[in-house]
Amino acid sequence: MIEIREMQTGYGSEKSFTIGEALFEQGKIASVIGPNGSGKTTLLRTIAGLSSYRGSIRICEKESRDYTGMERARKVAYLPQLVKTVNMDVETLVSHGRFPYHGSHGGRTRKDLERIDYALTLTRLESFRKRNLSQLSGGELRRAWLAMAIAQDTPMLLLDEPTTYMDLTYQSLFYKILRELASQGKGILMVCHDLEQSFSFSDTIALVQNRTMKHFLTTQALMQEEQTLRETFGVSLKKSSDPELLFPYLLKK
Repeated sequence: MIEIREMQTGYGSEKSFTIGEALFEQGKIASVIGPNGSGKTTLLRTIAGLSSYRGSIRICEKESRDYTGMERARKVAYLPQLVKTVNMDVETLVSHGRFPYHGSHGGRTRKDLERIDYALTLTRLESFRKRNLSQLSGGELRRAWLAMAIAQDTPMLLLDEPTTYMDLTYQSLFYKILRELASQGKGILMVCHDLEQSFSFSDTIALVQNRTMKHFLTTQALMQEEQTLRETFGVSLKKSSDPELLFPYLLKK
């Protein structure tokens, strides 16, 4: 669980990002939506301990700033929007998710191997485990980094534009993976530009604008804020009952 109260980032000439109150729960999927430059990535980076803040961010009932880096990494896994192609194979990358538990010098335990295998299986990368990252497509690379975050086995996952470069088939798989993780009690907080996907797969949505969280509501409740959506994005949404649709929420002019 991540509980935020009167949080503010930014010092000096840097423009701040502020949140009055928000609660991101385990077992739930929450999306952060908003225009470009509204502070979505800033929010994730601050929770992940990469930016300083004032106020309170409590992760699993402990103030974030009171964790060491290793301790926080056992509670929150963060997957940034931009990931690198480094010179290693997929399995080695995924194994990096286990570093918070024993550092870079410890040998792999049975639990490490189990979590690595699980992450590779869940992301459909079992047959890629010995493939070098340089040989992967953009979407495959994103899945490999996602597998690393899953192997980290934290109560909360922070994902910034996680479906970037994925084709529709693997975008659909990705959201099934998130639902599987949520069913196991994992909390998911992700930045997503695609409104149809955000509304279709999220339990709650945080709407940010001008570097402030304006709304934090359930998907159904935010959909009723039609004027707010139109002012922010120029569109609103409707829900379809068509069972053949991949994303049941559709954009309206």
